[in-house]
Order: sequence, then C-alpha cells, then structure tokens
Amino acid sequence: MKIVLAALAAAAVLLPTLSEAAPRKAAVEPSPARLAQQERMRGCNATAREQSLRGQGRKDFMRTCLSHR
Repeated sequence: MKIVLAALAAAAVLLPTLSEAAPRKAAVEPSPARLAQQERMRGCNATAREQSLRGQGRKDFMRTCLSHR
C-alpha cells in the first residue's frame, strides 16, 4: 500500500514537470487557400442556416455551394 501511494505521489510531482519540458509547436499561419475555403464554408453555412436546411437537403446544398469557386 505504501509503495502504491509513493508511486502516485511521485507521478503527481513528475507529470506536470514533464509536460512543461515538452517543446511547444509554434502557431502556423493558415495558407491563403485554406483561408479562402474557410470563408466559403462560413458563407455556405450562413446561407443554409437562413434557409433552415436540414438533413440531405443541407448536404446537397453544401456540396454545390462549396464546389463553386
């Protein structure tokens, strides 16, 4: 029992320090193509929401809306 408690205490102390030591990835700027796709998605979603589309109708609308470049 003492061994289990000691292991848990050691893990509680070491885990936060190990996560801090891990290198963090730098934020990557999205490409212009990705930004354009996100903007298209926002516009299509807004239009689908205004038209109260649901289910297959929404899927069909989104497919055609997003394919227009």
